[in-house]
Amino acid sequence: MKKAFKIIGITLGVLVLFLIASNFIQINERETLLYKVQQYVTYSKEDWKNYETNQKILADNPAGSSQTSAVAVPVKDFHPYNIDLLPESAKKEELKKIENAHFENLIPAQKSPDDEDAQIALIKFTQRRLTDVIINQRLSIKIGKCYENPDKGKNYSCVSCMILLYNREKNDWQEAPDGENFLDNSYDFYQTSEGGDWDAKELSMFIPYDNALFKKYEKK
Repeated sequence: MKKAFKIIGITLGVLVLFLIASNFIQINERETLLYKVQQYVTYSKEDWKNYETNQKILADNPAGSSQTSAVAVPVKDFHPYNIDLLPESAKKEELKKIENAHFENLIPAQKSPDDEDAQIALIKFTQRRLTDVIINQRLSIKIGKCYENPDKGKNYSCVSCMILLYNREKNDWQEAPDGENFLDNSYDFYQTSEGGDWDAKELSMFIPYDNALFKKYEKK
């Protein structure tokens, strides 16, 4: 009996040492051996699909590449806010902004990026920072209702949309990534040519808060 406990104790000790050591063994610049083990133990089919998509994006957009054509400097805060969560002073200001924006004149986009298009565009726009969030925090980008943006410049098309982060493990949306929040809740998405890939840039016009998007992905 003592021998059996001794074997079990040694086995558990070796396993603990392996797990500790595997957290310091880098498989590549973003993944440790421990993370790879966790992947194979916990990943669902959807998680693997997201992972494979992100790996392809990383291969197509090596570190150091830039999206200079996507950079725009916003002159004001166009991002929508949930009025119900604002304090009274901010709520009055937001209501005034909504009134002056004349949302009744917005045109729903006939063609817009889907969830995967938006996620790929934002990975490129954030210089791959979003990749670690998607892989390690098991988050995905979901896109809401889009509106035609008349200020498309030399691009073929441009739309403005809200996005959210969906936690695949908790089956619920979350406000921001764990750690540093480098994402906004809305962006412009554009194509430089018909049928081309979608890219992202800073939001450049007022759009309404997409309550339906958050309702769709809240935990049931």
